[in-house]
Amino acid sequence: MKKVTSAWSIRPFRYVWGAGALSGLGAEIGELALPSLALITLGASAAQASWVRAAMLAPFLLVTLWFGVIVDRRARRPLMIGADLVRGAVLVLVCLLALSDRLTIPLLIVATAVLGTMTVLYQLADFAFLPRIVPERHLVDANARITATQSALQLAGAGVGGVLVQALTAPIAVVVNAAGYLLSGLFISRVRVAEPRPAAPSGRSALAEAKTGVRLLLRHPILRALAAEATLWNFGNEIFMLALAVHVLADPAAGPMVLGLIVTCGGVGAFAGSVASARLTARYGYGRSLLASLVLGNSAPLLGILGTALVPAGTIPFLGAAFLVSGVGIGIANSQATSIRQIAVAEDVRGRVNAGYRLASWGALSIGALIGGILATVLGPIGAAAAGTALMALATLPVAFSPARHVCRIEEVAPEQTDQLPATSGPRTS
Repeated sequence: MKKVTSAWSIRPFRYVWGAGALSGLGAEIGELALPSLALITLGASAAQASWVRAAMLAPFLLVTLWFGVIVDRRARRPLMIGADLVRGAVLVLVCLLALSDRLTIPLLIVATAVLGTMTVLYQLADFAFLPRIVPERHLVDANARITATQSALQLAGAGVGGVLVQALTAPIAVVVNAAGYLLSGLFISRVRVAEPRPAAPSGRSALAEAKTGVRLLLRHPILRALAAEATLWNFGNEIFMLALAVHVLADPAAGPMVLGLIVTCGGVGAFAGSVASARLTARYGYGRSLLASLVLGNSAPLLGILGTALVPAGTIPFLGAAFLVSGVGIGIANSQATSIRQIAVAEDVRGRVNAGYRLASWGALSIGALIGGILATVLGPIGAAAAGTALMALATLPVAFSPARHVCRIEEVAPEQTDQLPATSGPRTS
């Protein structure tokens, strides 16, 4: 039997990995820079900050299904490059407006809406593009490497972002975010891979194609459970993170640097978890290791908030420990869940099925951002954070009661060709 080599031996994967690393570092810095730009530079209230955040996330609810159709009908590489260039240009413009005192909350909302729209397009195209350049037998290794890198970037980006915002102001940190996207587009442009352009099916509307992806997602018991888990977790986490930002940034003794250090603990844990993911999966199987990691990762934030509520003086150590433990669980689970989602459906419907998944899971973020602003105002930051983390803990249940817990090897979820679409659904794109 031929020895399986590492995904790192595939040159196009190295370019895609490099692009993800560059854009990911910028995005992690932006995760602190943009809220700080709204809350500190522009003096936004908690409600206004939630609108800025919701504008970034609303496109996941509004355009995901349509972009999923586009991804299945077009070459993915040009879509990724275009999305990166637009995101970089928008952030440069935001910085220039901020430095000239012309940036307002409404303008920031518009800019973040454009950023969110291009992020939807990039992520859908990237998800469908990776299996084209990485053979199926290397996908788990490729996703583990990407997850580990994202975790390391969360570690570096959160800390660097806090330092940049505090030392050089939020607008300068936004420029670093822009540079990451522009360099990412350059790396993707170096990838050389054949991408046959699928022809749009005759007589089928974009709406019908989008419905196909949603139907396949809902029919698949494991993908349906993963989507439910991600949706509930994202909704709760968005409430939690907004409340956490308001709580920490409102404390003169804390500020952006402390917030960055707390989030950095999550990056440390996620890096450790992603590195151990392959070994744990090989020893215990996908189902058991996935479920155990979800219990660990989804429950730790609630314990951290409860500790903070009981002992306010221990806020930083409690939250740091919670992020660390949660990160370990998330790091283990992410590469497993992503690989299953990529393998469980055929390539010609991968973009649309992932669009249905994103519509539910990432669409919940925009709703969570709005609800988070309301809860932080009504219940206070700690009360809102407790509500959010309780939802995160409950997110494990859909997977716990699904067939996912019985999966031993990832090949078990690979579809049979005849199972992809019903015979009456009409022609498929390919």
